[in-house]
Amino acid sequence: MTSTAMNQFGGAWTQRKLEILRGYLNSYTTALKQQPFTLTYVDAFAGTGDNVRNSSNANQGTPLLADAFDHETAGDRKSSARLALEVTDRPFDQFVFVEQNPAYARELHKLKADFPTRDIRIEQADSNAFLQKWCANRNQEFRVPWSGQRALIFLDPFGTQVDWQTIECIADTKSVDLWILFPISALTRILPKEREPNEAYADTIDRVYGSQEWRNELYHKQTQPTLFEGEMGAAVRSDQQAIVDLYLRNLKSIFAGVAPSPKWFYNSHNSPLFTFMFAASNPKGASIAVRIANSRLGK
Repeated sequence: MTSTAMNQFGGAWTQRKLEILRGYLNSYTTALKQQPFTLTYVDAFAGTGDNVRNSSNANQGTPLLADAFDHETAGDRKSSARLALEVTDRPFDQFVFVEQNPAYARELHKLKADFPTRDIRIEQADSNAFLQKWCANRNQEFRVPWSGQRALIFLDPFGTQVDWQTIECIADTKSVDLWILFPISALTRILPKEREPNEAYADTIDRVYGSQEWRNELYHKQTQPTLFEGEMGAAVRSDQQAIVDLYLRNLKSIFAGVAPSPKWFYNSHNSPLFTFMFAASNPKGASIAVRIANSRLGK
């Protein structure tokens, strides 16, 4: 098997995701071209920065996500990191690429040679820990308050790695736009249809949603008569749309604006893999940001 085949992740849906991101990057930087903000792009699951994503990390912290490895032809596509670095009309002032795998982090350093004029920061770190600290300390690091900065964060996990606490930290900045790939396939697999999940999976779901609210929102008791003139209750899970809608509702509770209709991505068997969601934290710019995101998601 060639190295390209081993590293390939996803399929045609991955290309559509990157096309949406590319369109937003261009519109985002154009919209802020005449503004005095410092612009930062953050890719928190950056991989190697190559044209294909390495799949060997896919099951780390990701329950049963084999469906994401959809063996469609990926083609010669560029990584999200390169798409951001190639924005030239109004380039970002700084790029932050986060990758926990040390081998991949070393590969990311090659981007500095490919883009010598860009301010590129490579962080080998857990994405949740890094982002929570970065959002909290950005004022001191740049000596510019968040009000004088804008950032775009791209969260592209293979599965359930993103903690809700991280999402809250991003929203608290009031200056960051967020694109996140929501793992509907991974969550569906650990949310059984006819019973509640075991405690290990329940803890994962608590972490993704930020509370135990999902237990009441996604499950309801369905009663049926028994042979002994009584009734027996069983927990029945709501559909996949409800799983997505609950996360969207949670985003709306902490962000100034959220795109109402995320893009659903499917594998070659027409099973949902991810939904691509957008949220804007800045109250003044949220309506414009959401309008731009909606235009990309609708294509």
